[in-house]
Order: sequence, then C-alpha cells, then structure tokens
Amino acid sequence: MRSLLKRWFPEVTAQWSSLSGYQRFERLVSLVLTTAIGGVVLVALYYLIGHVVQLLFVQTRDPFDYRVFQAVFDMILTVLIAMEFNNSIVRTMKHEGGFIQVEIVVLIAIMALVRKFMVMDLEAIDPLKILALAAGVLSLGLCYWLVRQGNRRGPER
Repeated sequence: MRSLLKRWFPEVTAQWSSLSGYQRFERLVSLVLTTAIGGVVLVALYYLIGHVVQLLFVQTRDPFDYRVFQAVFDMILTVLIAMEFNNSIVRTMKHEGGFIQVEIVVLIAIMALVRKFMVMDLEAIDPLKILALAAGVLSLGLCYWLVRQGNRRGPER
C-alpha cells in the first residue's frame, strides 16, 4: 500500500515524517477528495462522450443548432470545472500553506459563472438574471484582483 501511494501520489508521501498531525490529516483528506473527484470526472467524461455522440449524430438533424452546442459546451465546461477543482486540491498538497487558496476558489467561481452565461437560453432571457450574473462576475473579478494584489505583496508581518 505504501509503495502504491509513493508511486501514485509522491507529493503526499515526500515529507510525511516532517508533517504535523493536522498537516497529515489535510494530506489524507486531500487524497480522498482527489480520488473521489477523479472518479466523478471519469464518470462525467463517459457520459459526456455518450451524450455528444447522441446529440450530434443520432438525435439531431442539424448539428449546427445552437441549442446542441449549448448542451455540449455545458457538459464540457462542467467537466473542466471539476478538473480545475481537482487540480487545485492537488496543487495544495504540493505546497506549504493553507488547504484551499482563495485565489483558486475565486477563479473556479468565475469559470462557473462564465459557463452559466454560455449556456443561457437565448429565447427566455431575463434581464435581471443577466444583471445579477454580470454583477457577480464583476464582483468576483474585483475580488480576484484584490486577492492577487495581496498575494504579490506577501504575508503581513
């Protein structure tokens, strides 16, 4: 078991003996989350391929219909967001510091809002919904910029 962990997750086992109890707990939780999200991504990828084939080649007569592209991009972006979330967990295992970094969470939230804009139904556009999503993107953009500026300066002493 230990050699399997060393081979598949060297970032978890590299400094295991020098970690505190809580840091070991964080690494184990990260490992479990990474494995679980990886499984979800694989299942989603399987269904994505099946749905894309179904939508583009079996069900539709017009593969260039924007609703087909919206459905395909919705599925693709959902898988990409899950992969980015999983990647952020793996990156936190490799570096010192906190478990989840705010900058990464804000970027994933921006990706989710952009996905929402891309898959929005053009025939039933609600102006208030667009305004709320735009305000969310602007707020998250400002938050990202502030966090980024704080990270460039480094921790306060």
